[in-house]
Amino acid sequence: MCRSYTAGRAYRRGRQLRRFLALLLLVLSVSGAIFLTYAKTEPEQKDTAAQAGGETPGEAGTAEAREPEADASRGEKPVIPVQPEETEPQAETDAGEADAGEALTEGSAGTPADQCGTVVPPSAAVDRDYFDDAVFIGDSRTEGLYINTGLTNALFLAHQGLTVDEMYTKEVITVNGRKATVMDALAQASFRKVYIMLGINETGWVYDNIFIEKYGEIIDGIREINPDAVIYVQSILPVSREVSETHSYIKNQRISTYNQLLQEMAEEKGVYYVNVAEAVADSDGSLPADMATDGIHLKKEPCETWLTYLREHTVAP
Repeated sequence: MCRSYTAGRAYRRGRQLRRFLALLLLVLSVSGAIFLTYAKTEPEQKDTAAQAGGETPGEAGTAEAREPEADASRGEKPVIPVQPEETEPQAETDAGEADAGEALTEGSAGTPADQCGTVVPPSAAVDRDYFDDAVFIGDSRTEGLYINTGLTNALFLAHQGLTVDEMYTKEVITVNGRKATVMDALAQASFRKVYIMLGINETGWVYDNIFIEKYGEIIDGIREINPDAVIYVQSILPVSREVSETHSYIKNQRISTYNQLLQEMAEEKGVYYVNVAEAVADSDGSLPADMATDGIHLKKEPCETWLTYLREHTVAP
């Protein structure tokens, strides 16, 4: 083979290799530029999404997402904002309860029934085991009482947003792995005392008499299930002044009206009225702003105050 032919072929191959290397270098340069551009703009895109209402890492662990599944024997677990631990105030509360326990008769049973009118008067504080056979019925505020006091010896049949007209119709309580209404769940429970707090979600209703009528049906239904049960109707807790002034229907004046109607109904039905609202109300009847993060749902310490009030307002057989 001639030398000119061999040299020409080698030249052509060298030129093709150089072109390939040049093309490869160009591709790598373009790819690197794209990668750097994307890496630089991606955080800005995430920030924009967060500002538009998208989920951020800090929002991923909300109270609703973190709440554990409910124990089927104790009803639904609350779905409300979990309040941060308040170590120092709680220590003061515990110390206060300890002092009160030394001054009062331990395990006392409260005011004798024949000496108690409709409104339960103050009495020596009972122990927490007084609630071993008690059922608490209510909405998210009652759920908060469960979360913040650890009153696990009582049965809680509570659900966020529960109203008096849903007690027989809305299946919100888990019993033996199945959903049931509050009244159906109550019929399957063993109890001697019932604490009810309902009404804040109904303050927007047009007709007061419908609220009281439905509430009265609940009282009658409880008596059908257990005629000997002691029934406590709790007053509706107030809300903060800000909520009362800005909310579309939840107003402290409206809550006060409902509480008056509840007291009258309790007298008519022959059940007990516990004015727990006075345990947390300010001088003007509002809930102090620092007792709730949202002006409605109580923090841990006020829930302990609520429970202490119940312990100090009981009826003995």
